[in-house]
Amino acid sequence: MNILQSHHFNTQYPTWDIAVRQAIAQFIDHVETHGFKGLKGRNKSSAIESTTKKGMARFKTAQKHCLWHYHIGLPEYVEQANGEFTSEMVLHYMRLNDCVVLVDVATHPPFNLPSNEKLNY
Repeated sequence: MNILQSHHFNTQYPTWDIAVRQAIAQFIDHVETHGFKGLKGRNKSSAIESTTKKGMARFKTAQKHCLWHYHIGLPEYVEQANGEFTSEMVLHYMRLNDCVVLVDVATHPPFNLPSNEKLNY
């Protein structure tokens, strides 16, 4: 699978500390080698259905841009009751047919989608 980076991601990457860059490198290596199967952290679509007006707008934006987020394990992984591992920091990306576009790293909660400006690649 091809891994691309948004313009925003490229400009921010050098500013992130080494732990963040290493977690991103592990994600890239895993996806390039194995695809999405077997990732340790929770990996899910950001198109989360909601009944609120704000939630529906977020759902439509995430769906339109194929936005996903992956819990990268920082500051640490926490095992949930369902056996999945979450973390405060997530990697936002677009999951397209033939590639993945890395977009941003953010904390969760709160869960906010990257702005449209960050999606350009």
